[in-house]
This record gives sequence, C-alpha cells and structure tokens, in this order.
Amino acid sequence: MRAMAILEEQRGIVEVHPSTGGPAAGRGVPLPAPASSDSRLGALGSTPRRLRVLAGSLLALLVVAGALTVATVVTRQSATTAARQRTAPLVVDAQTVDSALSDADATSAGSFLQGRIEPAALHAEYLADTARASAVLAEAEQAAGSSSASAADFRTVATDLPLYTGLVATASAAERQGSYPLAAAYLAEANNLMRSGMLPAATRVYTLQNADLATAEGRASGWWLALLAGLVLLVLLAVLVMTQIWMARRFRRTLNVPLVVATVLVLVVGVWSGVALAAQGSHVDAAGTTGSTQLGTYTQARILALEFRADDELTLLTRDSVPSYQQDAASVDTSLRRLLASVGGTSSEQALAARARTDWAAVQAAHAQIRAKDEESDLPTAQVLAAGSGPVDLPSLSSTLDATLATGVTEAQQAFGDSMAAADGDLAPLGWVVGLALLVAAGLVIIGFRPRIAEYR
Repeated sequence: MRAMAILEEQRGIVEVHPSTGGPAAGRGVPLPAPASSDSRLGALGSTPRRLRVLAGSLLALLVVAGALTVATVVTRQSATTAARQRTAPLVVDAQTVDSALSDADATSAGSFLQGRIEPAALHAEYLADTARASAVLAEAEQAAGSSSASAADFRTVATDLPLYTGLVATASAAERQGSYPLAAAYLAEANNLMRSGMLPAATRVYTLQNADLATAEGRASGWWLALLAGLVLLVLLAVLVMTQIWMARRFRRTLNVPLVVATVLVLVVGVWSGVALAAQGSHVDAAGTTGSTQLGTYTQARILALEFRADDELTLLTRDSVPSYQQDAASVDTSLRRLLASVGGTSSEQALAARARTDWAAVQAAHAQIRAKDEESDLPTAQVLAAGSGPVDLPSLSSTLDATLATGVTEAQQAFGDSMAAADGDLAPLGWVVGLALLVAAGLVIIGFRPRIAEYR
C-alpha cells in the first residue's frame, strides 16, 4: 500500500476522503502545483525518468560544448600557424622580389649617369639585386605551388628577368663604346620591360599573397564558432545549476558533490577558453595592425621611392624625350606622402615614419634642384647633381630614404612574427585541457546521477 501511495504521489494524484481529508476510495483530485524547480521538470514524468533525461541532457550538452570549443581552438590555431609559417613568408618573398627588381632598375639607370666607366659599387649592387630577385622568386614559386593563382605572374617575372638583364648588358656595352644614344635606347627598353611586365606581375603576386594573409588572419580570429561554443557552455552551466537545485529539494540533500565539481570544471573551462581566445584574437589583431598593414605600407613606399629615383635618372638619360617619367614622378610624390602619413602605432613606429617623411623631403628638395637645372637647359649640371658629384648628393639621399623604409619593412615583419607566435602560444594547451576537463565532467555527471537512479530500482 505504501508503494502504491508513493506511485500515486509521483503521478501528481491523491485520493482524498471528503470528511476526514485522508486517503479513501473515490475520485482522484489533483494536487496543487509543485515548487518552481519541479514545475519546470514536471512534464518529464516520474522522478526516475526525470533523472535519466537530465543525465542524458547534461552528457549531450557536455559533448556539444566540448566539440564546439575544441573545434574553435583547432580552427583558430591552424589558421594562425598557417599565416605565420606559410602565408606570411610568401608575402615577405613577394615584397623582396618587388623591391629587388625596383632597386635593380634604379641602380642600372643611375650607373649610366656616372660616365662611360660603370662604378664597381653600383654594378655590384645591380648584380646583387637581380640575383636576390631570381633566388627568392624560385623559392616563392616552389612554396606557392605550380597550381597557385600567382603561377602565371611567377612565370612572367622568371621569363622576363633574363631578357631585362640582357638589355641592360647591351646598353652597358654600347655606352662603353661611346654610343650614348644607343645605350639610352636599350636602357629605356629595359625599363619599359620592367615597368610594363615584371613589376606589375611582382606586385600582383604580392597583392594576392597579402590578401591570402588577410584571409588567414580573419580565420585566426573568427568569432562565430567561439560565440556558439560560449552559448552552449552557458546553457550547460544553467542546466547543471538548475539540476542541483531540483535534486537538493527533491531528495532533501544540500549538495551533490560530483555535480558540484563538474559545475566548477565547466566554469573553469568556460573562463579559461574565453580569456585564451580573447588574448589570441588580440594578438592576431596586433599582427595585422602593427605587422602586415605596416609591412604593406613600407613595401609600397619603398617601391615608389625607387621608381621615383629611376624616373629622375631616366629623364636625364633620355634627354626629356619621354614625358611619362616626370608624370610618374609627380604621382609618386602624392602617393608616397599619403602612405607615410597613414603610419600609426607605437611612438617608435611613428618616429620611424617621421624620419621617413624627413628623408623624403630631402629627396624632394634635391629633385627640385635637378629639375630646375634641367628646365634651364643645363643638362650637364643636372646630370652631375643626379650622379651625386655636385653639392646635391641625390644617390646618398635616396639610399638614406631606402634604408629607413627597409627598416620599417624589417620591423613590421618582426612585429607580425612576434604577435602571431604569441597568438599561437595562447591556444597551445587549450584544446587538450578542454577535452580532458569536459570528459572528467561527464564522468562526474554519471557518478552524481547513478545513486539517485539506483534508489528507484
């Protein structure tokens, strides 16, 4: 009889005697609504069934939360590693090729202003530029793969580079023989090959690799999977707390120790994951702001400055017969000022940008003096100034500017590498810890529910 009464109580129905208020035969009368935590679980039926459903729900939530959290960590970490170890080196290689080709073009033009005997230092710099461009190009092409989107541009540069060096060599031979107009014509043709084919192809490679790097950075700090994992962890915590409140009221026990420990584990996992993912995202953002963005700015500024120097030199070598050189120089000035003005970041980064702006102003002042002499039809004096043999040493000023911009490129590369390494380290142990902690929490849930379920067998 006692068992039947318990069963009827669990079903929410009791038979009440009309006069005594005790149990009696007759029509069942529903009990009043149970307590608040019971009301949310009443639809689950009897107590054993409620226990099994709650245990199963908690285990399912633990599996989903663990899978989402680990997936978030793995996705971000793999994207961070790919950006740092594969995409970023390709960006650096692409800008190295671009800068080396631009410097070779400017150096070859500058050497012709020195007279019939090419200076050994300038010739060595030209050879070093072309050799570096060729070597880095081969490495980048191999790293990118023959099926990459940049394959055609790699082939363009690789095919045209021997043609370019051949034209420059022919121009040098013609100048040594005293055929100055023929030498200038060959040099202009070499410059046209460089600017119409090789440099645009190298720039496209750099632009594409930089876009791939931006995509990798976006995946490395993607938020939607992390947000979903956080929501599931919050739901899991809420269900754990509600379950313990209901069990404490239902079974007249204050705490279920295994479930309390499981709740603490889930809370620790949630807090640790949130902090680690936030730190990793911050480091990825820093890699973009002070790394890849600054790298792009200084790389473009360096290439423009080298083109500007070549424009001045070629203008004098061709006796102002190609108006596009000075038209390009005017547009370079506008673009370069805009780029250098956009540099922000720390005080040291701003100081470097300020130094670059000062160096560029000095180059512009020397350029103005050379153009003034050229416009006065004093070509010999203009050539002397451009060659650095007079009171204005344009080659030295240009070299100083190039060194400053190259320092900016190097520091941006270092900042990117440091930030991405820190981002990688933020997530290093997290995946394993999350998986192990939630596995232990699942075991504790089973241990916490088993005695209560066993009481009804």
